Amino acid sequence: MIRGHIAIILLFAAPAFADDDWLYAPMVDACSARADQAGGPQSCIGEAAAACMQGEPDGETTVGMMFCLLDERDAWDAILNDEYQQTRDFARAMDAEDQELFPEYAVRAEQVLEAQRAWITFRDANCTMEYGVWGAGSMRQIAGADCHLQMTADRALALRAYRDIIR
Repeated sequence: MIRGHIAIILLFAAPAFADDDWLYAPMVDACSARADQAGGPQSCIGEAAAACMQGEPDGETTVGMMFCLLDERDAWDAILNDEYQQTRDFARAMDAEDQELFPEYAVRAEQVLEAQRAWITFRDANCTMEYGVWGAGSMRQIAGADCHLQMTADRALALRAYRDIIR
C-alpha cells in the first residue's frame, strides 16, 4: 500500500523536474571540459544538481533532491557513453597497430569492454549498498542517487584519462 503511494508521488513529481532537463547537458559538458582548471572536472561534479536544488520549487525536498541528482547523472551518462565509444575506438586502433607483430597484446578493446561490464556491476552493487544503509529512511533516495551521479561522472572521466595515458 505504501509503495503504491510512493510510486504515485514519484510519478507526479517527475514532470516538475523534466521540463528543465535541457539545462543539465550544457552545465555538465562545461564541467567535463574543465581539465586544466584547479581541481579539474571532478571539482564541478554536482554543480548542476546543486543549481537544480536551489532553483526548482521542490528542489530542496527529498524527492526533489533525488530527481536533481538523477538528472545530472543522466547528463553524465550521455558523456560516459560517448567516452566509452571513443575509448573502445582508441583501443581498437591500438590493437590494429599491434596485431601483426604482437597479437597477444592486441586485446585492448576486449579489455575495455570487460572492464566496463565489471564497472556496471560494481556501480549497481555499490549504489545499492549506499541506498540500503539508510534502511527505511528517506535519505536513502538521496544517497542512492548521489552514488549513481558520482560514480557515473568519475567513470566518464576515467575513460577519458585512459586515452590520455599514451597521447
